[in-house]
Amino acid sequence: MDNFYHSSQNILNQNLARYPALAVGLPLVGGFISASPSARFATGYYESLEKSSWAPPASAFGPVWTGLYLSIGYASHLVALHTSPTVLTHPSIRSAAQTGMGLYGLNLALNFAWTPLFFWKKKIGAALVTAGGLFSSAVAVSYYFFKVDQVAGYLTVPYIAWLGYATALNYDIWIKNAQGPAADHARKFGKDANRLGKDVENAARHAKSGLHQEAKQVKDDAKDAARSANRSAKNAVNDASDRLDRELR
Repeated sequence: MDNFYHSSQNILNQNLARYPALAVGLPLVGGFISASPSARFATGYYESLEKSSWAPPASAFGPVWTGLYLSIGYASHLVALHTSPTVLTHPSIRSAAQTGMGLYGLNLALNFAWTPLFFWKKKIGAALVTAGGLFSSAVAVSYYFFKVDQVAGYLTVPYIAWLGYATALNYDIWIKNAQGPAADHARKFGKDANRLGKDVENAARHAKSGLHQEAKQVKDDAKDAARSANRSAKNAVNDASDRLDRELR
């Protein structure tokens, strides 16, 4: 089994290195196939869910994912170039490339699993767990891709940014729509956290108001003290002047 895994990985890496179109086409085709079972009712289901105002329209997903698949696909081609033993590459770079490509394969598997889980099976919680693994593996992929090729690393940055946003969106939808003890507990925790945040904000506002009042009082006291000192000084000068006049007479 282990030999089969390494053989298939070598074949895949060599082909991705040799054919850029294959490297780009792999995520595109895989994404299309994974989305096919749920394509008929994905838009309607997504629109029916309760979402926050920052959720994108359903029409945005297709163009965004197409661009991201093109980006990470070409990045995988650049990294796969360094996995071949026939290419003059430092052993540490080749090892990083092989590790990165292995993580990339895992990342694609999680990627292709997310769409049917969310839209076809309507398992929002399971999709959220998958999204967490997808985001984490994408960060690891980016780390190894940067070690191999800077351009490949930068090509993964939009992918990571979108996955972070999509994971947050998945969580928000789960909180607002999912049923069950875990979702209920999460919603309660969210409400408690929101209430605590408001309490802290109110306390800070009151503290700021109190400090402002104290500062104003200190300022007024200082002004009064200054006026009193000024009057005392004037009185002392006048008294001294009167005494001097009496003595001169």
